[in-house]
Amino acid sequence: MLMKVTTRAILLALASTLSIAANARADAPKHVDIPAGDLSQALLLLSQQYGADLVYRPEQVHGLKTHGANGEFTTEQAVTQVLQGTPLELRVDSSGAILIAPPIVGAERVNEIPQGSNGTRDGSDGSKEGKKSSSGDFRVARVDQGANSQSSPVNNNSSNSQDNLTKTPLEEVVVTGTAAGSGVKKLEAGYAITTLNAAAVEQMAPKTTSEVLNAVPGIWVESSGGSATSNVFVRGIPSTGDAPFVTMQFNGVPVYGANSPSFMDQLAMVRLDETISTVEAVNGGPASVFSDGQPGLTTNLILKEGHETTEGEFKVTGANYGLARLDAEMSGKIAEDLYYMIGGYVSNGDTIRKAGFDTEKGGQFTVNISKYFDGGKFNVYARYTDDHGEWFLPFAATVPGLNQGTYNQLNNYNRYATIITPGSAGSGATENVDLADGRGWKGVIAGGSLSYELGGGFDFVDHFGVTQGVLQTVGLVPAGAGAETVTQALLEGNGTPGQTTVQTLHTGQTLLPTDYVQSFGSWVVQKHLHYVSNDAATTLNIANNKIAAGYYFARFSSDDVWSLGNTRWMQVGGSGDLVNLNNGTLSAFAIADSGTADINAIYLADSWSATDRLRIDAAAREENQDLKFFINGAGAPAIPGESSNPHLNQSKLSWTVGANFTVESDLAVYARASDGHHFPTFDDVRSQLGQTATQDVLDKPWDIRSEEAGIKFHNASFDADVTAFYDEVRGAVYNDVGVPPVLAGSNAYGVEFDGRWSSTFGASIITNDVWENSKSCCSSGDPLVDGKKAERIPGYQVRITPMYTLSLSSAADVELFTTFTAIGKRYGDLQNQQPLPAFNTVSAGFIVNIKRLAFQLTGDNLSNSHGLTEGNPRSLGAAIPTSLPDVRPIFGRSVTGSVTFRF
Repeated sequence: MLMKVTTRAILLALASTLSIAANARADAPKHVDIPAGDLSQALLLLSQQYGADLVYRPEQVHGLKTHGANGEFTTEQAVTQVLQGTPLELRVDSSGAILIAPPIVGAERVNEIPQGSNGTRDGSDGSKEGKKSSSGDFRVARVDQGANSQSSPVNNNSSNSQDNLTKTPLEEVVVTGTAAGSGVKKLEAGYAITTLNAAAVEQMAPKTTSEVLNAVPGIWVESSGGSATSNVFVRGIPSTGDAPFVTMQFNGVPVYGANSPSFMDQLAMVRLDETISTVEAVNGGPASVFSDGQPGLTTNLILKEGHETTEGEFKVTGANYGLARLDAEMSGKIAEDLYYMIGGYVSNGDTIRKAGFDTEKGGQFTVNISKYFDGGKFNVYARYTDDHGEWFLPFAATVPGLNQGTYNQLNNYNRYATIITPGSAGSGATENVDLADGRGWKGVIAGGSLSYELGGGFDFVDHFGVTQGVLQTVGLVPAGAGAETVTQALLEGNGTPGQTTVQTLHTGQTLLPTDYVQSFGSWVVQKHLHYVSNDAATTLNIANNKIAAGYYFARFSSDDVWSLGNTRWMQVGGSGDLVNLNNGTLSAFAIADSGTADINAIYLADSWSATDRLRIDAAAREENQDLKFFINGAGAPAIPGESSNPHLNQSKLSWTVGANFTVESDLAVYARASDGHHFPTFDDVRSQLGQTATQDVLDKPWDIRSEEAGIKFHNASFDADVTAFYDEVRGAVYNDVGVPPVLAGSNAYGVEFDGRWSSTFGASIITNDVWENSKSCCSSGDPLVDGKKAERIPGYQVRITPMYTLSLSSAADVELFTTFTAIGKRYGDLQNQQPLPAFNTVSAGFIVNIKRLAFQLTGDNLSNSHGLTEGNPRSLGAAIPTSLPDVRPIFGRSVTGSVTFRF
């Protein structure tokens, strides 16, 4: 939304087409003293000292710094002074209201010029004077970086048109969860949406892409698996791991056609860097109808774009655990109405769980090109990534002497392994592997968009994408129920005949009978991914309706080779060396398979402004998935006559209905009901091959019904979004490692709160919280599941971040911040036999800004909490009392620092 600094602070969006008003230029100079520091605080002080109307979007101002202003200035001079060194400029309308926004470029200039009914510029002289179009309306530019430029009519026929125009608020516009990213004011959106600008992301200092999602209410992120591996759980939709209900997008284009294949999630294909301008996240709501039809969380990463001036930054980051990284980004103008942005990073180092060698290596390069033309915009981007990091699995954290926050089973003694060649399917072929390769993505994600005003109220928008690359997973995987003593391992016959002691292979140490050992597999999975998509929509603005019709197509494939097994005995704790217990004959589940799927979906949506305050929207989507799967070495199907290379053709109807009522200019209420689906992917088909005719059907779509209602209050100093929700899931398949799949469902209800308060004296608070009661139901063949708490879903999450900005001088300031996080109790299994206790963490840091330099230091998990995020489904309750169970704690205390130079 646009922040209103006074009750009169509303913008005529045509301000940039009008000459600066004489009374605005001629206001008398007065002495002003605005200290250096946070730009938003400086603007509030300016408004108070001058009584001026300042209008701006908070996501464009948040996190920016000013050198301040001291001396005799007019209003415009003072605003210009505090904006020096920022990517913003001022524009003034005839009423004296001042807009603070990025420089006008391309289609923004086009849309500021009144357009004729054919979408061409009005006025034969080509001037940029504001003139009436043939429709008698002015066109008001409403632009989002990375989205298509949209415009909305403001009637100019009434005698008090100037008054009407100056009272038209320009709200924050979001594009995620709308038909082809057509845009809707955030306060008027009848669903919950979270937006983060680049400064907010930078302050979070996320170690993984998934950690940014901690800012979204109702999302539980387990980032303890490493920089490229996360489990992400969406409120109301339980799962067993990965991120099956998270779609990642760039500029509104999904990065892949499916979310839940084994050994992958879309987050593993995405790395954050300085090329990201804004993050938009929609949890449920209308996203089940548009784009790829995600009923869970859709996260849209909007890339930075170039403007008239060349600008950029260099950033160097280091950590106390040996990680080093260099980021760079630059943007500017290529030619008239043609702009560029390029950027990327290189990184190298170890992790908090030090292996003793570099496990984090990689780099990325992104280019984003935007071309503006009369009535439209064309954008194309490409992102090449070659990055990998260690894949962390659960370990026996209660072995005496282990540091749960820093222990790593991988070391120089077990780093290299001989394994069955992935995909060899029983041929006996072997190869050597470096387990430091970890989880990584090497490939290209590219796409773009075209938006064009067709005239007569019609607009056309097309988003297209291409992805190609290899997603690799390599690492040590614990086998069995957990770690056991040397004595127990020998009693169970894991030694050679007559063996009474156990020695390490490299250090030659004889282990004590009470020392712990465990068998670990060396797993390798390579997925060659291909994906193309296109999402085209035509929108008709007629009367009080905005009607959109669209067609979404995607073709995606995955060619896999696996090698799961290849076990070796090792000491747990101590040196972590290999030991001379009996590993048996080298063996692995070494399949090769491939799958291809086509998705065809049509959707129809209408947004009806029933009154000036009430907006009602409805949309429906008919989707068909045609999936073909081929497997080598998995065995014949159990059902007579069924092909071992199945072909599924499935269709489902999704819909959403919502209403938003604006009570006041800063207060709205909304309600929404949606019905979406989660289609099976290749691994669901593989699981079904082993089922008999009387067993559960594992390759059918899940049904997901969501209902929510909320209140939104947004003003200059306080934002609060409160959402109550209810979710039903039916036909869910829970596939935990090493245990039979379970077909069940869940019911969930709860409340989310997303709030921000800021003051004029530098203090502010951000919080997002959720309370959720989610329980399993409707199971098939497992009565111990029904009525239990949903697997891996916390009962509550609380995150509170107080901040304070302190001015050090006219050219420097420091921003102090700390975050308290509380995560409720969870269970690591469907039967609730593995409780994962509640835990808290505390993080803190500061950012020092000195002119164009910024220094940031952030300490994470300063309390050194050992909260658990995952258990071992193969070891439930006290079933195996002789073993210490495997669990995965969060990372221990760490410190990262960075230096940024902006130009």
